[in-house]
Amino acid sequence: MVAFALAEAVHAQTNATALEPGGRPEKFAVSASLRQPAVSGVNGKMDYSGGEMNSSAGHNISGSISLPVSHQFGFQADALYSRISEVNFYGGAGHLFWRDPDYGLLGLTGGYLYRDSMDSVATFQSGVEGELYWHRFTLGFFGGVGNINYQYSTPFIETRLNRFVGRVSADYYPLDNLRVGAAFSTAFREELGKVDIEYQTPINGIALTGEAASGNYGYHHWLLGVRYYFGSKKSLRARQRQDDPPGLMPQILQNLGVYGAEFNSKGKAYIAANPGTGTYHEQYGTSIQTIIVSLPSRQTVPVTSTP
Repeated sequence: MVAFALAEAVHAQTNATALEPGGRPEKFAVSASLRQPAVSGVNGKMDYSGGEMNSSAGHNISGSISLPVSHQFGFQADALYSRISEVNFYGGAGHLFWRDPDYGLLGLTGGYLYRDSMDSVATFQSGVEGELYWHRFTLGFFGGVGNINYQYSTPFIETRLNRFVGRVSADYYPLDNLRVGAAFSTAFREELGKVDIEYQTPINGIALTGEAASGNYGYHHWLLGVRYYFGSKKSLRARQRQDDPPGLMPQILQNLGVYGAEFNSKGKAYIAANPGTGTYHEQYGTSIQTIIVSLPSRQTVPVTSTP
């Protein structure tokens, strides 16, 4: 429904006059040239969040920069570095989108994440994203495909897979500088529910963030953080409808984390059911199994699953 409504808006507003602020079709009095731009100007954000990610200490640093491509279209680039327990993650994403700040956003997005460890993992997601703005509510969605590729195969779980990825979200602004939200995602046949909050302080551009999530196989995380917005002074609600759309990299990281929780659970069960096939040792939130993996030489290699 959100995607259909946004598609109709894109067609109508790229071929007719603009809607009044708020996206209501009562009056077509403002010419298209006077409609608010997709991106108000070059802007960006940097943020840090830390806490517990599936029983591991997690530290995340991310940033985005957004710029107008034309009056109705914008582009955003995202970057992420995370350290969870003793494992490093690096990634980046891009967004190309149409937006009317009075109505909504519709675009294409894709991102890639790499885990640097003794058994590296690469994952990406690409698809369609959208937002619908209605008074103090923002409804969002993502739909596309995701891929995970572990360096080594195992006998108990798929390590090279392509699956559907979907997300729906709802945000509410009880105040112009306060946002509360909830989201549900399904990725690689795993499910994740999340709630979050963001408050922009009286100090221009500084916001405080918090989130908590729970998923399959006991996955959970909680994070507290601080975010700095670059650009002109405006309310949080205006920033998130006139400047930068939400980044994609946290979604990619957390979806990999939920699949990693399944990896951990099935790896431990496989070793327990097959004595002599390996050992299981749990560090601070990171499981390390040494097992006989399905390589041509049938060699024994250490396999580190995601948090």
